[in-house]
Amino acid sequence: MKDLRTIRIFLAILFFVFAVAYLAISPTLHPIARVVAKLQIIPSLIAVGMGALLLWFALTFIFGRIYCSTVCPVGTFQDAVILLRRRLGRKQRPLSFRSPTPMRYQVAVIFFVCLFIGVTVVPFWLEPWSIMRNICGAIHPSAQAETWIELGIGMTTGILAGVVSAILLAVCAIFTGRGYCTEICPVGTALGLLSDYTLLHIEIDPDKCINCMKCEDVCEAHCIKVVSRYVDNSRCIRCFDCLKVCPNDAIRYQMQRNRRGTPLVNKVGEAK
Repeated sequence: MKDLRTIRIFLAILFFVFAVAYLAISPTLHPIARVVAKLQIIPSLIAVGMGALLLWFALTFIFGRIYCSTVCPVGTFQDAVILLRRRLGRKQRPLSFRSPTPMRYQVAVIFFVCLFIGVTVVPFWLEPWSIMRNICGAIHPSAQAETWIELGIGMTTGILAGVVSAILLAVCAIFTGRGYCTEICPVGTALGLLSDYTLLHIEIDPDKCINCMKCEDVCEAHCIKVVSRYVDNSRCIRCFDCLKVCPNDAIRYQMQRNRRGTPLVNKVGEAK
């Protein structure tokens, strides 16, 4: 099960490389680059219709928010910043559980209303593929010049938007981990609505958990609360870091829901 993290990292790097190649070099560079672009939820929804949205809702219903941990280039960008912070910075304080806020739903409502009525400025700053397009445009402006013209902005504004997007995203990753994904991203919020119905989900086995806190300490989504044996699957991005660090195989990616630990009094009675 711990191999899931290795597979996830491999897929995330693969999709990220081809996403950057598509946006910063050329859409016709490689067939896989075009496939990666078509897998992005909002651009595919606008260009093709409901098919891409239904596909990702079906995959999310089975696996959870794997889009956020593998296909979304903004998610991989944040992972790279977090890894760089860990390697170059001082020892970081352990992460901890944070209660969700209603802001993510408010942002999602504003985003989808603006998307529906054609107000492009909000999707331009909030939608993951648009953010990565902005960043790649700052690196290679000519590759995004046509898109900027369609949006009615000049090259200077486009480059500035890319620089600002990269800085804001990096700062958010440094101080909040995957805070953008769990509290701001409208796509992640929409996928998170299926969390209570997914076939596979992260669960803590209360009989195996030894309260070492390692899973909570590495959770960049701040969605694990060990003391309550609770995982907020609506915010869990399926990075599988928690599975790797658990020394007792107490946190698992599974179909069934775990029951609470057997009461101590029952165990004593059984022993008699």
